[in-house]
Amino acid sequence: MSENVIPQADLQADLRLAQAAVSGDEGAWRSIYDQTHARLFNFLCYQTGDRDAARDLLQETYVVAFSRLDTFRGQGTLLGWLRKVALRKCLDWRRQVALRVRKLAVLAREVTPLASSGAEESFPGLGDGIQAALDRLSSRQRAAILLRELEDQSFAMIADSLGCSEATARVHHHRACRNLRRWLEEGDDLVFGGDAGGLS
Repeated sequence: MSENVIPQADLQADLRLAQAAVSGDEGAWRSIYDQTHARLFNFLCYQTGDRDAARDLLQETYVVAFSRLDTFRGQGTLLGWLRKVALRKCLDWRRQVALRVRKLAVLAREVTPLASSGAEESFPGLGDGIQAALDRLSSRQRAAILLRELEDQSFAMIADSLGCSEATARVHHHRACRNLRRWLEEGDDLVFGGDAGGLS
């Protein structure tokens, strides 16, 4: 028998385990998790290159998988089926990361002509200058601009996160944009030198 051929008995065992879990057997759920989580986590780490992201995606994978476990038909291994779910979560994650990077690149181009600065980096459109300028913002300004520009959150949601009024959240965002524009237009010497000047 070829090494790549999965014994029918193993496929049937996986199917019975899945069916037991669907029927509400908590022991079966635990057995599925115990048998698969280490390999799935390693798979997700390899796909994302980020252990924290892999942990989040692992949890999301099980949430989705357990809600759809009744569709498992035992035509492959349970681990293989879970890997497909995990891969879809990875693809979603990559699209979200790419979108956020593009949005921050657009923001960077709006506040300074980075394309002519000669900055080269791993993310298109972003240089050390924009990251240094972001780091220089106060925590509330930085949170306001990132939540607004990268997460598309409303000012009401940002206000709730910051524990302030919606008007104040708008002020934080406005000041963040203004400060980024000023620092980046004044050049790298200012961005990399000095402190944030106590701006809030």
